[in-house]
Amino acid sequence: MDIYTTEEQQVEAIKKWWHDNKWSVIGGIAVGIAALWGGRAWVENQNTFAEAASMQYQSMLENISRGNDDEAASQGAQLLGQFSDTPYAALASLALAKIKLEAGDTTAASSHLRWALDNSTQEPVKHEARLRLARLLLAEAKYDDALATLNPADAGSYLAEYEALKGDVYVAQGKPESARTAYTRALTAMDPRMQGRDLLQMKLDDLGPAPEAG
Repeated sequence: MDIYTTEEQQVEAIKKWWHDNKWSVIGGIAVGIAALWGGRAWVENQNTFAEAASMQYQSMLENISRGNDDEAASQGAQLLGQFSDTPYAALASLALAKIKLEAGDTTAASSHLRWALDNSTQEPVKHEARLRLARLLLAEAKYDDALATLNPADAGSYLAEYEALKGDVYVAQGKPESARTAYTRALTAMDPRMQGRDLLQMKLDDLGPAPEAG
């Protein structure tokens, strides 16, 4: 806006500017208000969506605890279908894997574990899926696949569990020295108060003394 010499000219210039631009200004304000309320509506919708997924998952767990596996499986399928972008879908996939494994369907159990591993955004869930899948592969004597599964980019606080399970695979393969190394690494990484330490030490002791160098 130009610099005007009198107050009257300034007022007239403002009036003219408002006359020429008022609808653009009003439209911009309206868009801003709509975006604000639209954003709030989106957040509220997301919260409602997450709450629905949470309730469905809790109901699924209750059915599992009561032995209603068919109903739980149906709810798990719904979580994967309608709520696949929530954290509860991966948790449901872990639960579905357990249901299928107990029913003897190892193929379906493996599929659910892989889904959780591939789709979860939470590292603890991914680690849990990976460890369960490796145990399933070990039970099926797919030793190389199990070992490949037990090599995440970052084991983090799960290092002891990975190494302990590697030791079990090596024992099954008849590789006691590799098992000894894995068990020793697991014990080193394990908190002294961690449950299962005594069992792990027993597995290591069962391998006998390490051969002398040379």
